[in-house]
Amino acid sequence: MTSQGDRLDSVGDAAAFVAALRELRQRSGLTLRGLEEKAAAQGEVLARSTVADMLRKDSLPRPELLAAYVRACGVDEPEPWLRARERLAAGVVAPAAGTSPGPAPWQRPSLVLTAVVVAALVATAVVLQRDAPTASDPAADRRTSGPGRDLLPLPPGGSQVRVHAADAPGLCLTEGRDSTGRYPHAVAALRPCPETGPRVFLDPVDDGTAAIQWEHPVDRDIGCLTVMRSGPAADLLEPRSHCAGDDLDQLFQVERVEGDRFRFRSADGSACVGLRGGAVAEGAEAVREPCADSPGQEFTVELLPTGR
Repeated sequence: MTSQGDRLDSVGDAAAFVAALRELRQRSGLTLRGLEEKAAAQGEVLARSTVADMLRKDSLPRPELLAAYVRACGVDEPEPWLRARERLAAGVVAPAAGTSPGPAPWQRPSLVLTAVVVAALVATAVVLQRDAPTASDPAADRRTSGPGRDLLPLPPGGSQVRVHAADAPGLCLTEGRDSTGRYPHAVAALRPCPETGPRVFLDPVDDGTAAIQWEHPVDRDIGCLTVMRSGPAADLLEPRSHCAGDDLDQLFQVERVEGDRFRFRSADGSACVGLRGGAVAEGAEAVREPCADSPGQEFTVELLPTGR
């Protein structure tokens, strides 16, 4: 009989691995909502928007997300799945039948190359140590507390959230419209929090960034808030059905300003999400703009229990 580990050892790339994850869910008989509820019963967070996003990509999921997902699917021991993911992430090809897995020929470094790399790393470490700020350096704190140093902690599987304007907690960032009337589709804007709108999720990415996902309240379609580059909606944020883990217009660092106030900084650190004209008022659209010490760029993030 072929074991689960043996089957996973034959998976050759990320697309085949994700296909195996889809098959695992089908065998479990659970819907995305069912997986979310099963994970919650096990004390884990597994937002169904995050799972849907994972299963439609041909890229490897984060290890923590993978482990929570396979456990929700009824797998008691996720280690075979984690080992297979680690192998694929390292670029190790699937072994032929009857052979043992090993590094591909181009991954076997020569002794000479290894020595060169080690020497370069030692030299770099010496330079970094020489230039590193000391505790007595008055600029040390400023150089080590830049973007991404103090981020909102999120569970590996993401979390449903409400994003409130820090200076107007009764207003939330949700579905709105372009106040100029030039763009007819939904954009992110401030509206009273109790109003019906999309469920909002923060889906963390490996490098400390997160995608802001919306789940439509009627058809359950999922979209990622995306900064528009051009046209009448330039710099506004629109939900796009195609979510990509490498799209910098969809990724943000949720960076602490002070206390419970956060700003959404773009993944490359070049801009922040603010409110058009700095107006903390109902209907104000979210817009990409230069980062500044402004109440229009400060939000509080309420993490909600799964399924709320």
